Amino acid sequence: MDTMQNIERALAELDLAVGSAKPDRRAVPFYGPTLLASMNEKDQAMALHAEQARYQEDPEESAVHFCLTAAISLLEVSQVLLKQSAAMTPQERERQWKTLVVYTKTAGRSAYRAASILADQKDYEPVPPG
Repeated sequence: MDTMQNIERALAELDLAVGSAKPDRRAVPFYGPTLLASMNEKDQAMALHAEQARYQEDPEESAVHFCLTAAISLLEVSQVLLKQSAAMTPQERERQWKTLVVYTKTAGRSAYRAASILADQKDYEPVPPG
């Protein structure tokens, strides 16, 4: 099996993993720097508070969400890089690279967010199932 098929298979599996999340799960919020910059100070504070409250409520689920988001983004970048055509115009190539940079930044921010959520946990005792 070649690399492209492996990437496509991995993406399909990750899509299944994302889709099989708890049915009652609320969305995991994330307000990126661009969105936060467009908000007034009060809205920024409310958005950041909502993020933190959700992450503290279910840190494992939140961290899993961001890990999966990072993995999907990096696999999509790899897929585009393997498929890229030599016949692209300079404008098309520039547009593609800018898109890849956005996906790579998304992956990095998602991985960082997952690490931050996990690092913020003060109680390392396992939570009983329930």
